Amino acid sequence: MNKTALALIIIFSLISFAHPFTVNAQVVHATPSFVYSPLTPRVGDVIVFDALWWEQYWNQNHEPRTFSYTWNFGDGTSATGVTVNHIYSEPGTYSVGVTVDDNLGTGGSSEMQIEVRQQTPVTVHISLSSDSVYTGQEVAISGNLTCDGVGVPDAWIVLSSKTYIENAVWNEITSVQTDDYGRYLAVWKPSRGTYQVKATWMGNSSFPQTSVSVNLGVVGFGDFITEFSSNSTITQLNFNASTHVLSFSAEGPSGTDGYVKITLEKDPAFDPEGISVFFDGKPIEYAITSTSQSWIFEITYSHSIHDVVVYFVGETKPEPFPTVLVAAFFVVGFILAAVGLLVYQKRKHRN
Repeated sequence: MNKTALALIIIFSLISFAHPFTVNAQVVHATPSFVYSPLTPRVGDVIVFDALWWEQYWNQNHEPRTFSYTWNFGDGTSATGVTVNHIYSEPGTYSVGVTVDDNLGTGGSSEMQIEVRQQTPVTVHISLSSDSVYTGQEVAISGNLTCDGVGVPDAWIVLSSKTYIENAVWNEITSVQTDDYGRYLAVWKPSRGTYQVKATWMGNSSFPQTSVSVNLGVVGFGDFITEFSSNSTITQLNFNASTHVLSFSAEGPSGTDGYVKITLEKDPAFDPEGISVFFDGKPIEYAITSTSQSWIFEITYSHSIHDVVVYFVGETKPEPFPTVLVAAFFVVGFILAAVGLLVYQKRKHRN
């Protein structure tokens, strides 16, 4: 390389260092989303508007930002904050909007219409055993029907669901009759998706129809687990698709027996005999049967509250570092030190 070219490179490098290049990156504007509950509000109800889940999703999938929120409730009032409450005094359809500003000086807004209904003496209530489940897991839908706060017996409640897709329609799940105290209960096994679940009382000659809705999310296990069922109350259910480790808590009435049955894809590379199951931290036996397209895995137990971990790829539970071995290291070290000291003293004495 000649001296002229080298000099040019050095000069260019110094200029570049003193005046670094500016890279024009497109700033992504944050367009907020929000949810509200109850989904079928009435006059006087406390309605919760929440954008926290959107903020968490944004910061997990984009460069984290700090947001401020301004809400407009469509009735001439407003509020600030990521989660706010509001009460409507009149029935009607309201356009609720939220605007966000961030620390980059950008932001966005979104709007949603909600219908606020008139209060009636007859009210239907609904709750789910869980608002987020895995494919194949059953959901208990329960609630009650009241008139001026007193349970209405022998009334029919229509349970239906609708997915969050464009032009979706309500599909009936089942109809259930209230008991002597106005309570109802049904069990549903939904497929994967995000749903509104609605309970409707059709009304009578004295009172109009009334309904209430809640949200439900159903996520998949991936291709490995195709079905999950149990007669226990299953909580903290989690499946790691990378490691094929399933964990959950199972609970049921004392003195009864429980089971968990899982259908697995019949992959030729999978060894069903290599499964490890830990029940409250201790290994237990399991049953595995074969069908033409699947493996059926099952465990049984006496009901209480149990923590279960299943290693489908044959991994074993990591054992804690043995305290006996630690003690042995200290003993050996002490003996070696003592021997060394004796040898040193003898040599010193001879000298």
